[in-house]
Amino acid sequence: MRYVPYDASPTDRPPRMAVAVRPSTDPKDLIACARLSAGYNDEDVHSALVSAQKHVAKPRNALFIAVSARTEIVGYARVSWVNRPPDAPDDAVPSGYYLGGMVVDERYRRRGIGSRLTRERMKFIAQRSADVWYLVNRDNKASIDLHDEYGFHEATRRFSFPGVVLDGPGGILCHARVGEEATRCAGCRHVSD
Repeated sequence: MRYVPYDASPTDRPPRMAVAVRPSTDPKDLIACARLSAGYNDEDVHSALVSAQKHVAKPRNALFIAVSARTEIVGYARVSWVNRPPDAPDDAVPSGYYLGGMVVDERYRRRGIGSRLTRERMKFIAQRSADVWYLVNRDNKASIDLHDEYGFHEATRRFSFPGVVLDGPGGILCHARVGEEATRCAGCRHVSD
């Protein structure tokens, strides 16, 4: 997965953009998301559409879209349920809800859309689980900073996730506790509740 360069404190940051954020399985919305994904990930639209369709067809998964005042889909983000197999290696990620890929149209980045998509996905998961997980490349500062605002902390850098290859220097498994029954991961002891 590719990610965009990031400046944490630009002097010319554009104003925040009002968007409506909601889950969707509408085929028209999936096509719009596939177009965004294809442009961002340098893939063909058909492959991106098939991926989106497979994602929303799985139980517990969700796809959230951000819609502008002009009813244009300007971003999307996924929620995935990951089930740890019984024969998984010791370092395999835990079962649970994971925040997945997020793409915001490059014309509208740095305007709060990623924050809105993250907030709505966190609400969705909090109604279903006390824990939220996500994976991030170690050098993806934009994603790390965004998720810090929502209570995420580093759980570990030593993990396996079947089928996922992280670019660059490796990844971080991150965790947020959103309910009283939340898991206490290795990183939780370094974070005050």
